[in-house]
Amino acid sequence: MLEKINQIIKQNHLIRKGDTIIVALSGGPDSVCLAHILWRLQKKLGIELVLAHLNHNLRGKESDADSRFVQKLALKLNLTLGSKKLNNKPTNEAAAREARYTFLEQVRKKHHGQSIAVAHTADDQVETILLNFLRGAGLSGLSGMRFKNNFIIRPLLTCRHEEILAYLKENHLSYCRDSSNLDLKYTRNRIRHKLLPLLEKEYNPKIRKNILKLAETIHSAQDYIQEQAQKNIGPNPQSFSLKDWRKLPPILKLEVLRQMIARARGNLQDIYAVHLAEVVKMLESPRGNKKKNLPRGLQILKKNGRIFLSKL
Repeated sequence: MLEKINQIIKQNHLIRKGDTIIVALSGGPDSVCLAHILWRLQKKLGIELVLAHLNHNLRGKESDADSRFVQKLALKLNLTLGSKKLNNKPTNEAAAREARYTFLEQVRKKHHGQSIAVAHTADDQVETILLNFLRGAGLSGLSGMRFKNNFIIRPLLTCRHEEILAYLKENHLSYCRDSSNLDLKYTRNRIRHKLLPLLEKEYNPKIRKNILKLAETIHSAQDYIQEQAQKNIGPNPQSFSLKDWRKLPPILKLEVLRQMIARARGNLQDIYAVHLAEVVKMLESPRGNKKKNLPRGLQILKKNGRIFLSKL
């Protein structure tokens, strides 16, 4: 598995010699595997590693035990550890995720890191694609996570959970078990423990493989569409000619809007196909000046023959 990850890093240009890599380490099996593999590859790749652990304070003593485990692992590997415990518990999954990535970015800046390595696996990819589908995502959501997205890299993205556990066993590595991963109040857990097993048993035992294959196909199509949209947007992503936009094919209309939103806000979090459909309906309406509010404090306006984006 060590050589497999080394090849993935090289083929996808995830890491360069001399980089400082921040490794997100929860203490779970996937993140322990990632940290250990990068530690073993450290000299070969010519990189520096910094571990980062956020205690969300969601599981009381169990969360604190995870933190202690991570501290011991950092000492064992002789790696710097950046850690933090939240005083206020996140209210939901989205808030926890935002807190985690905010913390990881703080650690990256503090240590002048080039990338943040997270331990998403092929199983996470399947769950994410299904989750996005159920939420009404477009092509981008159905193409799943990428090996590299801005500062985030995912060296384990093609690895199955069984491979991770086999690596941990082979290298005599212990890890923490997160009891919240069994809590069915979380949508992702219901997909993992109920929906996917049902699909495998009742419909297609190769459903995971088929979802990943579909994601690759969509990924290739999405790359081409994004390239065409970038050519149309030009240097000013905050404004676009309404007349020119209306001439575009439907798929490019959507992608131009997505990229304008992404550039204005820095991400597309909580932007789904339903939001874009509402914006398209407004922009294609023959009525004059109109505006539409989008999640996370963004507004899109149709004014004087142009499309504008602004923060509320």
